[in-house]
Amino acid sequence: MTQALKDRIRIAFFDIDDTIYSKATGQLSPGIEKAFAGLQRRGVIPAIASGRARYVFPQPLEEVIGRLGLEYFVTINGQLNLRGSSVLSDYPFAPQDLARITSYFLEQGMPVVYSERQRMSIVSMTHDFEAALSPITRDYPLDQHHVEGDPVYQMIIGYDESQQPGIDASGILDNGRFKTVRWHEDAVDLLMTAGSKVRGIRDVIASLGLTLDNVMVFGDSLNDIEMLSEAGYAVAMANGHPHVKQYADYVAPAQAEDGVHRALLALDMIDPD
Repeated sequence: MTQALKDRIRIAFFDIDDTIYSKATGQLSPGIEKAFAGLQRRGVIPAIASGRARYVFPQPLEEVIGRLGLEYFVTINGQLNLRGSSVLSDYPFAPQDLARITSYFLEQGMPVVYSERQRMSIVSMTHDFEAALSPITRDYPLDQHHVEGDPVYQMIIGYDESQQPGIDASGILDNGRFKTVRWHEDAVDLLMTAGSKVRGIRDVIASLGLTLDNVMVFGDSLNDIEMLSEAGYAVAMANGHPHVKQYADYVAPAQAEDGVHRALLALDMIDPD
């Protein structure tokens, strides 16, 4: 990483699950707070870019956010983007699309959960789907139901990979206007194809007068591909999906090995302890 490139980076976005936080253990990587604080000392803004909604951020991360004053959050795969509690941009489903897609999956006997502004709401549930969601909802009670008319930003659907060809062939994704992104063997996110973390990142950096050349990103999963491919500097985790790593400028050690902190030190983006 050249000095000119380091000087250009003004904001760094971090995925949460299996990048800075282990869904398996419920723990942050030990060096994350030091990493974020080190970026701040260098004048770089640490920010979050996650498939999670803000209200299901892990509690250990919330504590770091509070101590360091982090305020920029790309959430729900770029569908709801925040500065603190203020909305910078949002992209909810049109009501007719939400109704049509929901009806299809319910007719297939597939469970459905909505990601809304203030809550996740249950449309239908199964035991396997609840187990898939449990690492995400570790600190959040998943016991609320949708209120008609409330904006929905993303659907989470429960089905396995073998069912995807039938869904693709059904036309329910409206000739590519909507997409699914798998994050668990029994669960996918469903959102508008135009939606992605990088769209949310663009909205955040526009509010700061920055461009993608000023952005560093860290990610591990398929929903990170767009931001890895378009950011000024992209870091993938060693534990990440193999397909994701081809978009990276640098592959960090695994999340379980404090990969983000070690990568930032190796790239001279933060000072040694």
